[in-house]
Order: sequence, then structure tokens, then C-alpha cells
Amino acid sequence: MRLLAEREAAARVEWLRLEEEAARIAGLIEACRREIERLTVTREVLSGLVTGAAEPVPAASVPALDGEFADQLLAILAEAGRPLRCREVVAVMGENPSVARHGERVRHRLKKLVTAGRVREVEPGLFTLTAGSGPSSG
Repeated sequence: MRLLAEREAAARVEWLRLEEEAARIAGLIEACRREIERLTVTREVLSGLVTGAAEPVPAASVPALDGEFADQLLAILAEAGRPLRCREVVAVMGENPSVARHGERVRHRLKKLVTAGRVREVEPGLFTLTAGSGPSSG
């Protein structure tokens, strides 16, 4: 019986060690996933900046943005009636403004709307609608 109890105790110790190791690995996997998301957003933003025009392009020559998302951003800016920061827009959208990828995604789309002439960046990171701009009807 003593031998059986010793083997059981050793098995429990090993089981606890493996549980701790599994938790550590799960944490590493999650950190890696977050890093991949951050790098993906960074790549998208940088590729948009690299391919973006140096001066605003007339709205007619700018390809349509993902309409529904752009309209949502324009509606939020219209309802605010004042310039908003990206984190404020993200919060109104119901997303967590402390999550970098949410803020970068909104910032990237707002910059595209600036290029399209539908949004104005009144100071770095502060966005408002241009005169006569708003969500498209449709």
C-alpha cells in the first residue's frame, strides 16, 4: 500500500507540474496571437501610408471605402458635432479603445476618409466631418 501511495503522490506532483506548464504555454500562445494581430494592423497601416498620396486626391478618383464601415464612422462624427479622437470613435462603436488594433483600424479608415475629402483632421489624431459630408444614403 505504501508503494501505491508513493506512486499516486508522484503522479499528482507530475500532473500539477504539467498543468502549470500547460498554463505557461497557453499564455505564450496568446501573447504570440496578440503580436501577430498587432503586426498585421501595423503592416496594413504602413502599406496604406506608403501607397497613399502626398496631397488629398479629389473624392471622385478615390476608390470606395468599405461602405458600411465608412458610413458608420461618418455617422459617428456627424452625431458628435465636434472633432473626435480615434479612441472616442472606437468607444462609440462599442469596442474596447484600449485594444491597439481597434484604434489602429479606425485611425487607418479615418485617414482614408481624409484622403477622400470626406473627413478633416483638424489636428493630429482629431477628426471631424468636412462641410457637406456625411454617411451615404443607400
